[in-house]
Amino acid sequence: MKIEQELKHEFPNAQQRALTNLIFTSNWALNRISTALKPTGLSLQQFNALSILYGQPERMATVNLIKERLIDRMPNTSRLLNKLLEKGLIQKDRNLNDQRVVYVKLTPEGAKLKKQARQIIDALELNLDVAQADQLNDLLEQMRK
Repeated sequence: MKIEQELKHEFPNAQQRALTNLIFTSNWALNRISTALKPTGLSLQQFNALSILYGQPERMATVNLIKERLIDRMPNTSRLLNKLLEKGLIQKDRNLNDQRVVYVKLTPEGAKLKKQARQIIDALELNLDVAQADQLNDLLEQMRK
């Protein structure tokens, strides 16, 4: 459905239409992912943090590395990690030489739930073929230049 029909609004130019369409579609995609992840008890941000850890050597990283790599660069990474800690999905250890440095390690339970959530997200489909997805990726990357 056209964005004008979805929002019952006419846009003065293509740039404003594109930006509104991007925001609307982003929220649509985030809602689909959130709904799909509900059975895991993970938010998209929590899944992202688990994925970052999963890809690190020994499945361990500093808080700063996680913060730098999050898709949604929210200011309160510590709170996000504390929720994962409460769920038993990560463990935290302070660096003995520098107490300001905190290491975060993925637990076996965290790795298992990350894999489960990844399968759920991978099962979500877009109404795009590979060429269209590539074109969309190119356009989005062009937009961020």
